Amino acid sequence: MARTITALVAIAIVVGATAASARAQYYLNPAQVDLVKILAPPPIANSPQGKADLQAVLDAQRDRTPAAVASARADAYLSVFRFADVMGPGFTPENLPFTKQFFARLVVDDERAIDPAKDHFGRLRPYAADPEVKPILHPLKSDSYPSGHATFAYATAILLAQMVPEKAEAIFARADRFAENRVIAGVHYPTDIEAGWISASVIDNVLFHEPRFETDQARATAEVRHALGLSPTPPLD
Repeated sequence: MARTITALVAIAIVVGATAASARAQYYLNPAQVDLVKILAPPPIANSPQGKADLQAVLDAQRDRTPAAVASARADAYLSVFRFADVMGPGFTPENLPFTKQFFARLVVDDERAIDPAKDHFGRLRPYAADPEVKPILHPLKSDSYPSGHATFAYATAILLAQMVPEKAEAIFARADRFAENRVIAGVHYPTDIEAGWISASVIDNVLFHEPRFETDQARATAEVRHALGLSPTPPLD
């Protein structure tokens, strides 16, 4: 009897661990995206490019306005609904319950894909590298390269532009602003943002070959287009 109970407990642990793993990586297995091999290393701190990178952060800090500060603080929140200002008034969590869930899953997948690269490159945040940098957000424990927020912004923009190609130009401009807000906030360098763009492109390219992702993307697309009062399917190129 004791052995039976022990065996059942062991099975429950394995099943529980498997379920937790499935929750942790919904569409994407991090092993499918080796950003350590894909991304160039960030600039060395005292190199000309490294100094230019830091100077760009200091310049953004010098020029930031109260409106820019408010925008950067608001965009610290990772949500697809930060794009509502370009998507339209129907783009709300209440109107888009599945889309909300779909993009929340992608946030987790993105983070799991970029975390090994952050750990590998180990780049200090600008405010940790130079006391002249005064961030407007709370200090973060993670490393700087690549930018997770920029990865989120561009990965989201790629998908939204596929769902609603009529708004593609505005969507990508919004992603640029979202990503640039990390430099304005003093928590990332411009090259972190560039690496986020690359990371997002690689991640989405892998996702586009995952059948479960394709099914859910189609469902989210239909929901978004209905909420925005558009035709059920995106127009052909």
